[in-house]
Amino acid sequence: MKKLLPPILILGAMFLFAPAYLNRDLWFDEALTFLDFAQRGSPLVIYRSYVIPNNQILYTIALHYWAQLLPPGIDPVFWFRLLSFFSGIATLLLLYRLFRVRLAGGTILLPVLAAMAVSVPFLIYATALRGYMQSALFVVLALHTALNFAGKPDWKRGFWYALASLGAVATIPSNLAVLAGVVLYALPLFGWGFWKRRAFWILAAIPPAMFLLFYLPIFPSFLGCLRLGEGWNSGWGALLAVLAAFVYSFAMLLLPGTGSLLALDRTGFKWVRAVRLLIWLIPLPMALLLKVAPFPRVFFPFWPLWALLLAAGIRDLTALNCRRRRRWNRGIWLGALFAVAVGWGYLAQQPNLRLMFSRRFGGAGADDYFYGYYLRPEHTPSRTAAEIVERLGKRPLAIYTSFQADPWPLLFYLSTSGADLRDFRFDGPRGPVKQLERGMLVILRSDESPQPVEKRFRRRLKLLFSNANHGVYTVER
Repeated sequence: MKKLLPPILILGAMFLFAPAYLNRDLWFDEALTFLDFAQRGSPLVIYRSYVIPNNQILYTIALHYWAQLLPPGIDPVFWFRLLSFFSGIATLLLLYRLFRVRLAGGTILLPVLAAMAVSVPFLIYATALRGYMQSALFVVLALHTALNFAGKPDWKRGFWYALASLGAVATIPSNLAVLAGVVLYALPLFGWGFWKRRAFWILAAIPPAMFLLFYLPIFPSFLGCLRLGEGWNSGWGALLAVLAAFVYSFAMLLLPGTGSLLALDRTGFKWVRAVRLLIWLIPLPMALLLKVAPFPRVFFPFWPLWALLLAAGIRDLTALNCRRRRRWNRGIWLGALFAVAVGWGYLAQQPNLRLMFSRRFGGAGADDYFYGYYLRPEHTPSRTAAEIVERLGKRPLAIYTSFQADPWPLLFYLSTSGADLRDFRFDGPRGPVKQLERGMLVILRSDESPQPVEKRFRRRLKLLFSNANHGVYTVER
């Protein structure tokens, strides 16, 4: 029972805060993922449809089949979110189960995994219709199998490591950089002469080999996605957002997590520290050397590696204090860390604090880690769609929506609400909308003025209704 207590506490803490994240409306990327990719006919079609990075292929295939299992009477969005939610649960449980022995006991992992489980970034991606939590799960599996292979190289361990690596890069290609962190984490097991060991080079070569295996058949499409140049204009801004998100998640554990810096008497410590320290630095070239920096969310799959490094610091500080202080109670110390981690998790959920971090570090409404517009109470495209159907009944609908009004979620909720949607237009990759016909509906974000639309299309708009999210107009003439 004592072995089960830490995972029960970790998942219990996660379940305290998860409902608010599970019961939220879709936003642009999520609705696009489902409508434009997951609903395609077969895994092969999904695989060949890598036209924008939004198609995180292996996750999209999983969502394709998960959606087909939708039980009657369950809200479909809630059901779709459970796919990532179960990946989040599996990530936490596997981190505890697979690494508790390596870190000298599962109780060391208790405060770190609890802090991660209740953190805003973790809960966002543990409930998102995106492949970031699935990526984190594959990273955990890749790390475990890499350590097994490094400890005793053989073809079976290599096969499982290759399979986990394939899962990671097939979900998001940038996970290749996270797998470089996996190689660095395993490198000390080969010793000082690691470059002389064939097994080390096999370990290092497997992730890029899996990357090529998966993407070479669709390489022109892959290059096309690269040319889109999607991301952040500021590499330093993206790095600051990632750093702030990690601090926001593990604030109460950062000082105890530096314990490795004090445990200088540990055998081989300097060697391990010097190599694994590089894992923290991998995002630097990703953000600063590319023409366009990745979105901050791309770095979320590093979370399991960084959490284990943080746990190693707490382990070293705990061991140091136990040696130096006879009355040092390990259980009370780790229990206190667990309590402050969960306590901070509660405070970190507060909207005002999240909004402050969002504006300061995350890029305001578009941020990936704190309080993006899609996490706020006013993001209610489902309510807008429901009111349109309530007011207009089964009348055939022709709708134009601005890009700022989040067209993909509106399309999803209108399609699932029974609306007779004959025409749905928005400015997108196929080009701008050229005209609006009389009687059409126009949906704008609540803070958008209708005047630019009237001027652009030379039409007059009349307000039908408005809510905190949208203003809905009719085209009069």
